[in-house]
Amino acid sequence: MKQMCYIGNKILREKCKAIKEITPEIVLIAKELIETMQAHNGLGLAAPQIGYNLRMFAIQVSDEIDEENYPKDAAPIVLINPVITRFSKEKIVLPEGCLSIPGLHEEVIRPQSIDIEALDVNGRVIIEKDLKFWRGRCIQHECDHLDGILFIDRLPSDLKKKHDAELKEIEARFKKI
Repeated sequence: MKQMCYIGNKILREKCKAIKEITPEIVLIAKELIETMQAHNGLGLAAPQIGYNLRMFAIQVSDEIDEENYPKDAAPIVLINPVITRFSKEKIVLPEGCLSIPGLHEEVIRPQSIDIEALDVNGRVIIEKDLKFWRGRCIQHECDHLDGILFIDRLPSDLKKKHDAELKEIEARFKKI
């Protein structure tokens, strides 16, 4: 398990580098992503959240929901160099949180469905289409991380301003880590 990077750490604001080759080091980072995500009970975790400026993330959530509208778990997978190839015009509001901003949750507007292409750790192409629920939401959130965007950046300015003090407090609490 790797140490988490929290809000205020500059790596969370960097645009990550594409992975040119899946080396043993990349496979090791993929394992670290899964271990760290699971240790923190996350649905997803992007490489910059554990200190790597690389376009990859782990997720472990399906696109199926249970009777209470919560996501069903899926086997963990790492997506390398992911590209969202389609965003729906329809939007949906759902709550989001982030392991790098512990304790803060807020409603975020995102496209209702997406298509994605990526590679897995074996270099195989993964194509997923019409992801509508939590998996699609999680992928959008993690792809944002790869571009230096945090979910709080998706909030309307007045709502983000409402959380300013809380964000400063979270940043100060984790600055030493």
